[in-house]
Amino acid sequence: MLFDIRTLLVAVALANLFCAAARFLLWRMHPAIPGLGRWALAGGAGALALILILFYGIKHWPALLSLAEVSVVIGLVVVWDGFRRFIGRSSLSPFILGVLAVFVLAWIATVQLQHSLQIRALINAVIIAILSVLIARELLTAPKPIPIATRATGWVYAINAAVFLVRAVVVDPAAPPLSALNLDGFTAFMLLWWLCTTIAITLGMVLMTAKRLQTDLDSQANHDPLTGALNRRAFSLIADNAVNQSRRYDKPLSILMMDLDNFKRINDHLGHQAGDVMLCRFVAIVDRVLRDQDIFCRFGGEEFVALLPNGSDETALVAADRLRTVVATELAPMETSDDTSPLAVTVSIGIAELGQDETIESLLSRADAALYQAKNKGRNRCELAESMQKKRHNP
Repeated sequence: MLFDIRTLLVAVALANLFCAAARFLLWRMHPAIPGLGRWALAGGAGALALILILFYGIKHWPALLSLAEVSVVIGLVVVWDGFRRFIGRSSLSPFILGVLAVFVLAWIATVQLQHSLQIRALINAVIIAILSVLIARELLTAPKPIPIATRATGWVYAINAAVFLVRAVVVDPAAPPLSALNLDGFTAFMLLWWLCTTIAITLGMVLMTAKRLQTDLDSQANHDPLTGALNRRAFSLIADNAVNQSRRYDKPLSILMMDLDNFKRINDHLGHQAGDVMLCRFVAIVDRVLRDQDIFCRFGGEEFVALLPNGSDETALVAADRLRTVVATELAPMETSDDTSPLAVTVSIGIAELGQDETIESLLSRADAALYQAKNKGRNRCELAESMQKKRHNP
């Protein structure tokens, strides 16, 4: 089947304009997501390149073809930088951008001196293949877990690199061109491939953005907005699963119920902002002291809960006392604005181990009762739940 190259160019250029518009709308709808602005700019560069090629077919000005080639390279570099920003990496360094600029200028000078469309096509294919490999590597080595949309987009670029490498191999620099826009009969296929990859990559960008938005929504639904700790809703879901795992594998499970001592006085004397700062500092300490496998949440106000999988009451008591000590040491007493003494920042902790056939509600209730005992005994203490209570030394 024969294609009219100019008609095909118009169709591909229009499709690229629509894809560029879609990327622009995506950016305008979610301007806070890093990289989306770069994606929109790259889409515009690709569409501009096709428009310049179309006018080259009418006017046959070599400068138009050179501008189109530069536009393609700029688009690939910009989208590479956009993907880096999106996956949380730094922007391309000035050194890398400088090297690319020198390389592109040398390439333009070479093709202008050669006056050969075949050599121009060969160098273009090699450059596009190299940049596509770099983008594919960026996406396929993104921080794990790599979302499916990110992985798929990376493979589109990898396949694109392979196609352009094949293109570079089949170019015969010594063969005479068939026409200005059909060097060897392969141009129609490459235009169709350009159309397919542009649509696939734009779809990948949309899916990557949708995944990011869903992840952000899940995080907002499951985490406390002030401290970043899990909230009560998320804890309930995770705790039920932890209880089931504990029973299934016959492993111990313990819980720490924590409450910051005299927190109301801190809010009253220093204001809620100071209280918020103290809550965030406390959460940072807990994240550092507890194990990665432990589940920690803000239960409400100044009350926090930690679930310790594979942890008996003995293990939990050691962890709780270590946490209590670190809090008392690192959270220095807070000076008040009046003549009262500084407010000591400490934590009281109640500990309970999951009993046979016990529900998570019962476990929480026993830990809360132990916490109440720690408060009554002077605060800055760790107490075991009543059913397992033994006299232990508490400072």
